[in-house]
Amino acid sequence: MSQTTVADRWTVDTTTGSLRGHAVNHGVAFRGVPYAEPPVGPLRFRRAVPKTPWDGTLVADRPGDYCSQWRDGRHGWVGSENCLWLNVVVPRSGTRPGTTGTIDREAHRPVVVYLHGGSNIHGSAREPLLSGEYFAAATDAVYVAVNYRVGVLGQLALGHADSLDTATYETNTGLSDIVTAVEWVHANARSFGGDPSRITVMGESSGGAMVTALSASPRMDGLVAGFIAQSPAAAMVHSPAQARDLAGTALELLRDRTDADPLTADHRDLAWLTEKLNAVSWGTVGIAGAFAPVLDDLLPRHPLEPGAQLDVPLLVGTNLDEYVLMRWNRVSRRTLRDQTRGFASLVDADRAPGVLSTFYSDGRRRGDAGRFIGDTLFAAPSMRLAGQHPSGRAWMYRLDLTTPSLDISGIGATHALDLPILFGRYDAGRGPGALALGGRDRMAATTAVMQRRWREFIHRGDPGWAPYRDGFATQIFDAGEQTVADPVPELREAWSQVRLTG
Repeated sequence: MSQTTVADRWTVDTTTGSLRGHAVNHGVAFRGVPYAEPPVGPLRFRRAVPKTPWDGTLVADRPGDYCSQWRDGRHGWVGSENCLWLNVVVPRSGTRPGTTGTIDREAHRPVVVYLHGGSNIHGSAREPLLSGEYFAAATDAVYVAVNYRVGVLGQLALGHADSLDTATYETNTGLSDIVTAVEWVHANARSFGGDPSRITVMGESSGGAMVTALSASPRMDGLVAGFIAQSPAAAMVHSPAQARDLAGTALELLRDRTDADPLTADHRDLAWLTEKLNAVSWGTVGIAGAFAPVLDDLLPRHPLEPGAQLDVPLLVGTNLDEYVLMRWNRVSRRTLRDQTRGFASLVDADRAPGVLSTFYSDGRRRGDAGRFIGDTLFAAPSMRLAGQHPSGRAWMYRLDLTTPSLDISGIGATHALDLPILFGRYDAGRGPGALALGGRDRMAATTAVMQRRWREFIHRGDPGWAPYRDGFATQIFDAGEQTVADPVPELREAWSQVRLTG
């Protein structure tokens, strides 16, 4: 009788080839799995091409590269263009008779496909915060984190530039990466003990915006059973006219730096261009920012347009104090106020300034200016999405938890605080700063209730509280949880009148 080795138990066969994983806390991980061809050479600025199968067994023991970007002052420019890969984490089994203690291929677990944030400029699935083993164990789901193109290479529609060939420069390259990854996951879920009929796509911030864009993409119809959008900047979608203006500006900036055209420019020059274009376009392109999906055949309608969403269950929400941290911007109070007023006029010159004046002290207080920006980007679009879901199967939440250090700093339940809570990684992201002066017990209590609710949604398509259509029900998480009917009625009504689609 042949004996099954550990390597055999950690090896799976997929449509693109054999993979060997490795043990992690609470499970088995397969990291750096390529799902598409490297988008280099003639594939630069083109949509993702599914990966050609490889020979032999790929040892999937480490994440791939960042997609080219500026990371921070300590790391500088990082990554490469060979960056279309994903990580898979399978919870450890062993409870059913005959299972191996590693991967139970008959478990039929739901699958979560996670999309990182970073303003469509930064970020990667290789961040320690998103490692996924604790989240996979807590939700009893197969966890898949997707790396996809950001910045100029993934989120700028250069094909709309008047001087470039649209056949060479395709649109929505970054969004196509994610679509290709979801299709790979759907085709291979069973290899990891997953259920292809129960795939939930989940993301935060710009990753949440990619989730909401996918919720309006016909390519997702029949592939996805649920969407989770955490602090989604759901209005981050460009019209073709906006894409044309941004592409033209980008080409002018690039020509000032190098004689090379975009197809032959060094990827570090294109990463530089990402940062430069983001800086010069702030306050000129409205709520969508410089880098976002564009309306085209892959995304024919804006996700905030009534009737655009697929009829798939949606869990959506925000943090109470998303961008109050803007109070620490190194500009004068007057400058911040003027910037906020200008932003309001760009969003909707007829209505947004009135909302700013009535509910946010016209931006005169720094904290109110940050709160207005945060509500414009995240809270207002989230309420819009939940309120117009095709069949009402949308659930709204809000994270209100703070800790002593967050209170003292004045930033409260800030943007991305939900990530260390849900992923159980207090050692990464906002975790260390949030717990610098204590508060771990309250955070752990919040982790317990949020992970339980996310698990319910991932498994059943319903987190277990009243849907938003029932009196604008919102689940408030703050150490414990409670369902509150219409927590901000006047503000909700005011934002419902503001145009958010550019």
